[in-house]
Amino acid sequence: MALPLVTATIVALSQQLPGDTTGRINGWAISSFNGRPIAGVMISAPEVHKFVVTDSTGRFVLAGLPTGRHAIRVSYEGRDTQDYPFELQDQENKQIAVVLDVDATDLDPIVVEARQPNLWRDLAGFYERRRAYSGFAHFFTREDISRARLAKLSGLLTLEGIVNRCSRYQECRPTRFTRGRLCAVPISVDGVAQREFDYDHIAVNDVAGVEVYRGVPPADLSASLVPGPGSSTWMGAGLSAAGSCGLVEIWTR
Repeated sequence: MALPLVTATIVALSQQLPGDTTGRINGWAISSFNGRPIAGVMISAPEVHKFVVTDSTGRFVLAGLPTGRHAIRVSYEGRDTQDYPFELQDQENKQIAVVLDVDATDLDPIVVEARQPNLWRDLAGFYERRRAYSGFAHFFTREDISRARLAKLSGLLTLEGIVNRCSRYQECRPTRFTRGRLCAVPISVDGVAQREFDYDHIAVNDVAGVEVYRGVPPADLSASLVPGPGSSTWMGAGLSAAGSCGLVEIWTR
């Protein structure tokens, strides 16, 4: 029986370390299914013959790396991902998140570098915001969505009070009542604004995570998204609807 490929999303964050001429890479490995830590994941730099294995909390530190360009490889249960190149400077500490999907067979790994974790517009950012903003939003992992046995994404949003309402011109928008008034809720898919009548065409099995904000989202989600014709436009606080009706972010596998 052929084993499924291991795929990983790696997101990097760097900072300087005092008093050291080498660099290091540290971070954590989590499941893309439910965000839980994964132990036993090997993070290696093959060219310099260094490796480390994640502990029970999913954490690891790969230290003593010479400066320059390195290819980092992720291995899990005897299966390897492709190499991920990183540039290290003197005394640099590069922090990465490894998000593993051990069931995927045809999903290409994605490598994204960001300045700070809560700006990551991908599944790694979803789990970072889940830790930071759980009191301000509802976060649905792939495990949560699978347990709910939903036929369409609209079923999940209905639980959050968001329903599609169509005008007499057949223009449909996801809406909710906020402070006694009906308003449209911006929706984005993988960080890009989505036309309202399209998001429900996404297969539920392809959804990796959904985050639903009821009011103004955190400031670090206020970066403008690139809208298409007829799409929602999330312009951040002070612009457009100022996010007073909330925001839905959908992340796919």
